[in-house]
Amino acid sequence: MQKQRIIPTIKMNLRRLWLDKLGGIETVSVRNKEWLTLLKEDTRNSLMIEGYFVSRAELAEAIENPKYSKVGYKVLGYFDSAVASYELAFQQYKSNEFKITKSIIRQIHSMMFRGDPNFSYLPGEWRKGEIEIVGAKIKTPPPFKIEGYIENLIDIINRPEKNLIRKVAVVHDMFEQIHPFPDGNGRVGRILLNFILVGHGFPNIAIKGSEKNRKIYISALEEADKTVSEILIRKRKKEAFSKPLIQLEDLINKSLAIAMDVIICNRYDKIKKLMPISEVAQILNKSTDSLRVACSQKKHICSPINGVKTHPDLLVSPK
Repeated sequence: MQKQRIIPTIKMNLRRLWLDKLGGIETVSVRNKEWLTLLKEDTRNSLMIEGYFVSRAELAEAIENPKYSKVGYKVLGYFDSAVASYELAFQQYKSNEFKITKSIIRQIHSMMFRGDPNFSYLPGEWRKGEIEIVGAKIKTPPPFKIEGYIENLIDIINRPEKNLIRKVAVVHDMFEQIHPFPDGNGRVGRILLNFILVGHGFPNIAIKGSEKNRKIYISALEEADKTVSEILIRKRKKEAFSKPLIQLEDLINKSLAIAMDVIICNRYDKIKKLMPISEVAQILNKSTDSLRVACSQKKHICSPINGVKTHPDLLVSPK
């Protein structure tokens, strides 16, 4: 499979500068429209990856008027677990006390399944038997190794690392290899991924769940699996972030760029109105097509709402 284009680091750094300039991430709450938008997309896409298709309208209805159907339990379980987890991560970020523990990982799973009558295991408990990842060529360890592997994973999560995207990619693939729970590992793994992002001052992301994007995601995990296995099995923690996981890093980067652009563009539009791509191209004396392509690849900060829009200011560092 062809590798996705990598968003230049300088462009992601530019997004962080603008996010900080515009106030940074704010309290995680369903009353916060920015977070609610991101939480809904996070929930909907994460469920789609697992084969549960929920439209935006159905998702909104399930959240506003809880219906405890088979899919309703999945929606509410993920949404409630995500909100509580990101609230904790946000508080850790604000107090500069980021830390993951086994109890936090167990709690994410417990909150996701505690109200689901269709879940036949004990929420929050490690699996007792062997397990296979449906649709992916990833080998999981036997149950007796889970505890040690999770402790290794937590040590790596809490280890300082400048390259946050690589850290998140390595940790996410490690967690999915361990597959510590009897069910829900993909969903828990994506919430854990977002916990790390929010705990470092970034918004949560939604890894797209369409059939095409799901295949890209699984392929990225399988590609990363070859590199991460050595870290997991041999506990080579010093080498954890030495090798790039190109496909998975780029997938996370693009998803993060989309989430950051939602916040940046919504806030900046209240200061100066965003412009259609054609107008921005004319001001900058650039080709409309080239600017449109750059925006589609997330090489520029832009909003897809009501046609692709941006502002010349957002293409350079804030003053």
